[in-house]
Amino acid sequence: MALPTLSFFCFIVLYFQGVDSSNLLLEAQNNFGYLEIKKPTSVEEIDAMNNHAFDLKGTYPDSLFMYATTALQASRELDYQVGIAHSLTNFGVYYYQKSSHGQSIDYYLQAKEVYRKEKLFNKSASTSNNIGLIYFREGDFEKALEYHQEALDICDENERPTNIANYKLNKALAMTQTNSFEEALPTYFEAIRDLEKTGENTYIANAYLNFGNRFGANGQLDSVKKYFDKGLEAAEKTNDFETLSFAYTSQIKYYVVTGKPQVALKYAEKALSNALTSGSIFSMADAYHTISALQEDTGDTKLALENLKKHYSYKDSLRQKEQTLEIARIESQKSLEKEKAIFQLELENKEKSNQQNILIIGLLIVLVFVIAILFLIVAKNLRKSKEKNLILSNKNKEIAKLVANLKNLNDHQNKIFGIIGHDLKGPVNSLITVTELISDKNLDLEEISEITPHLNREIRRAGATLENLLHWALSQKEGESIHPEHFNLKHLFSETIASLQYAIEHKQINTAVDIPDEIQLFADRQMIEISLRNLIANAVKFTSKNGRITCTAMEEDGKITVSIEDNGTGIAPETLQKLNQKMLISNFGTNNEKGTGMGLALCRGYIEKNKGSMEIHSDQGVGTKVKLSFNP
Repeated sequence: MALPTLSFFCFIVLYFQGVDSSNLLLEAQNNFGYLEIKKPTSVEEIDAMNNHAFDLKGTYPDSLFMYATTALQASRELDYQVGIAHSLTNFGVYYYQKSSHGQSIDYYLQAKEVYRKEKLFNKSASTSNNIGLIYFREGDFEKALEYHQEALDICDENERPTNIANYKLNKALAMTQTNSFEEALPTYFEAIRDLEKTGENTYIANAYLNFGNRFGANGQLDSVKKYFDKGLEAAEKTNDFETLSFAYTSQIKYYVVTGKPQVALKYAEKALSNALTSGSIFSMADAYHTISALQEDTGDTKLALENLKKHYSYKDSLRQKEQTLEIARIESQKSLEKEKAIFQLELENKEKSNQQNILIIGLLIVLVFVIAILFLIVAKNLRKSKEKNLILSNKNKEIAKLVANLKNLNDHQNKIFGIIGHDLKGPVNSLITVTELISDKNLDLEEISEITPHLNREIRRAGATLENLLHWALSQKEGESIHPEHFNLKHLFSETIASLQYAIEHKQINTAVDIPDEIQLFADRQMIEISLRNLIANAVKFTSKNGRITCTAMEEDGKITVSIEDNGTGIAPETLQKLNQKMLISNFGTNNEKGTGMGLALCRGYIEKNKGSMEIHSDQGVGTKVKLSFNP
């Protein structure tokens, strides 16, 4: 066989799945829709039928149409929009296979509109991609490019990477036709990189092989070989006979075109081995024909003749199977006529049995009436028993609730005593020691002056701890009353900062309040004031000398957001995690100010009681930002 003829033959890549003769009758029945199709009655059954219809594409298009029609009727009866869209998509597939491209696009557009309303963006993207493929087949490459780009724009982060890569490959093909192959190259490369990340070798192999063909169409044979080799390498990592066949055929094609039939013959033999493994009679016949042609080109006419005989042997086998299939189709037609006759007989029998059914239904009604009377008598006795059991059950629930409340009260009491022992003992002992020294006249005025600032800080800390403790204990009580009112947020910040002015000036901290005058917060003013004072006091505590504290607020759509930010020491990640878990954490400020974390717990509780939320963001060594949000 001459090389040009063989080159043309090798460009045609076909795959045929062998047919099991024992199932020919069943396949024929499926193809012509002779099997009974039961209408689905639930969403799950509709989805299963639509999926089954889609699986029939390419092999049994008429059955696909019948199943999709039944699923569409059931979806409309249940007003199941996703099922409607799925059925419309199956119609698009059906008319595409029938080459009715206008009708196919129309059904795809209807499905796309339903997906858009249901906000199923990835389904809508897939539909756009299918429309693009139809326009590409029609030769309207600009429209094809538009829909492939739309598919990429619509899909979200949940779309499968292989689907996104497929959209990009289709876009690149359209760009090759509308612009040039060189302009489409970046999109080709991007799609292949995306596929390589998935590790799905079947998709990767087909992408490389098609990419190599693109280079071949543009006369770049070096690149053709490079990507054909990559495609073969990926295909050999799979168990997909069809992909391996494509890869081997691509190698044969390349070596035939470059005038190396001996090398092409080696790949043809591998293709034969792959066909024998797959069991596809068509692939085996095709492989023997290719080997025979290559052996003829290399001068080995004897082997070429033997392999050509094997080719025709398998071709004859295929013809016999086609004849068997045709016979099965004829038999299925006879079976259909027989089933119709049986069905007609069943209808006549059903009509005769209807009268008997009416009599049975009458007797059942009488029986139900008797059972209902007995049920009422029994139910009356059971109701009295249930009432007694309900009273006992309610009493048991009340006892269990009292036990739980008592346990919570004990835990709460232990926590309060622990805080008192831990945080008030130090300041009180300091006061006792100093007062004893003064009482015993062991300190002169100069010594008293030296310890007075320390004593003042201890007293302030004890006072703040005691105040927080009282409010926190009150906040833990069930049924604590809240008195919301409208108040000016900026004024409240100003008053709070003024109350902490001594500590702020002591550390020479710069404070800035950027809050619009018109913001009015509706909440319990005292709770918010206590919360802000604790948060700003914490910011002062953990901010070094000459540091900065910024207080801001904004209102948008009725939602008020408040931020208190400092550039202090920040919070260690493990400590921040515990704080977000609402745990009490002891810590020291930049001047060794002691803290229990109770203030933060108090703030969080008060903010949440006023329909707000609190978030703490911090970087150690950079600073801390506390964000409060209040919904309208």
